[in-house]
Amino acid sequence: MRSILSILLFTCLTLTSFAQIPIPIDSICRIIKQNSIHAKEANWMTIQDGLAEKLTAARTDVDSIQSLVYVFEQLQDYHSSIIYNGRQFSHYPEFDDSTRNYLLPLVQLSRQRTGIFMAKILENNYLYLQVPGIQAYGDTVSEYAQRLSDTLSAYYTPTIRGVILDLRLNDGGQFSSMAAGLAILLGDGNIAGGVNSEQQVTHQFSLREGNLYLNNYPMTAIRHQENGDLSQLPIALLIGPNTRSSGSILAISFKGRLNTFIIGENTASGYTTGNDFFPLGNNLFLNLSTSYSVDRNNQIYKLAVPPDRILKGPDHFDLPAEDIKVREALKWLKSLRR
Repeated sequence: MRSILSILLFTCLTLTSFAQIPIPIDSICRIIKQNSIHAKEANWMTIQDGLAEKLTAARTDVDSIQSLVYVFEQLQDYHSSIIYNGRQFSHYPEFDDSTRNYLLPLVQLSRQRTGIFMAKILENNYLYLQVPGIQAYGDTVSEYAQRLSDTLSAYYTPTIRGVILDLRLNDGGQFSSMAAGLAILLGDGNIAGGVNSEQQVTHQFSLREGNLYLNNYPMTAIRHQENGDLSQLPIALLIGPNTRSSGSILAISFKGRLNTFIIGENTASGYTTGNDFFPLGNNLFLNLSTSYSVDRNNQIYKLAVPPDRILKGPDHFDLPAEDIKVREALKWLKSLRR
């Protein structure tokens, strides 16, 4: 976790704030300006003027905190947030009615299935594995990784000819659990990372003996029941507009992998950034987009992850055999056997 002490030493014009907020709002704005991956593309004179107006009109501490959403809006940043007294404040994209009606059930189902993995064998030789988002902290990071790995191992047999990995309900959370849990599919080595606005590497994700490392720091400690190397087993990856945050980065980690084909729709736009967590007090935290994600071949993803084959249509998450994207995945996997 990067230090913010040096940032707080900078002096700047003090704007309206309230006693409950640990540091002035303009100091938080300074942190955003110095660290946001979007900062160089922004007009900070306009942002400062607009922020001052909103703070002048603020009547409560929550009003002041909400003024930072204006900053995110000007940065066109959907992935950052400010967490104050347990409440999260973010700038969200706007959708037309038809898109909203399509996305809302996906969002609700994603929340219901957080951390619940579903696996099925299709047509005797193909493994379907649904991996939604995972919310895990501390010891539970490795616990969820182990659970995901065990689910994969329980269904894998030498007769399996390919895997359909469904990330359409993966709305993010703990990337470490996801990547380590799928390590036998991803294979050891660098799988993803991040770069700053000058395209300099800021961090690297790698797998070593089936566990995830951030740079050289171990993030998980699990043992895989299936000891074989499945890093070249064909995988059809399903993504969609509710695949976001760590779910998008998980999709990125499969980009460049051999025998991998991605089907569906673009992942949620604006959620492929890497974020850093800035504690600003006991009740105030900044979750800020600070890098663009890159795959194992250093391809940069600034907005979304595109599929190799665009395919839209109704989803059947409980009946994958009836899902048109799953059927397309099976078609591609079978084509490799010819």
